[in-house]
Amino acid sequence: MHTGTTSPIGRFEAASATLRGSTVAARAVLGVARRWRPILLVVLASAVLGCATERPFVWVQDLPPARADADGTINPRDTIAVVILDQPAMSGEFVVHDDGAYLQPTLGNVMVQGRSPAEIAADLQRRLTGMIVNPRAAVSIVHVATIRVSVVGEVRTPGPYELNRDRTLAGALAAAGWLTDFAGRDRVFVVRHGDGETRVRFPVRDVTAPDSRSARFRLRDGDVVVVE
Repeated sequence: MHTGTTSPIGRFEAASATLRGSTVAARAVLGVARRWRPILLVVLASAVLGCATERPFVWVQDLPPARADADGTINPRDTIAVVILDQPAMSGEFVVHDDGAYLQPTLGNVMVQGRSPAEIAADLQRRLTGMIVNPRAAVSIVHVATIRVSVVGEVRTPGPYELNRDRTLAGALAAAGWLTDFAGRDRVFVVRHGDGETRVRFPVRDVTAPDSRSARFRLRDGDVVVVE
């Protein structure tokens, strides 16, 4: 006689069937996820790179003129020769520290990063006035240190690179094999960390154009070049 209730054995069989169905469904979902994983990763990477254009940036042509972008200025780890006339104890070759200064005998730390040798010589003469008679100074760069930058995104061989005298954006892109066919023609950024983060945007057509701000821009140690 049917009483409308299910026996313990029936309930166990029903639960087992439900569990098997859930397991099959879970395996199916995992299988789909595995098959689509490469595409999902590409979409996620594209989304991350795409966010870069949403973050604040400044066009290179809108930057104020900076002597630090000019050739012939001194940077950390460069070696400079300092000659103080008739003062051999104050003269010699000095390596610029990572903070942009070098240790000048008698004067102590002298900030030189972003300055030309002529500017430093004039500064030394001014600071030595009163210490020695008629101070005369000459400064030159005897060794240009390499800088380390990273190039990522739509370039043929992304990665870290060392640049020596050619610290231009074109030099960094050339080291990375130049842009891929998928690169945007005005989506090249230089990310620079210092007092906060600065993002500078460049149109590719100006990177190799003579006398353009893009061609004159000089990379610094630790810069990251991002091509979207």
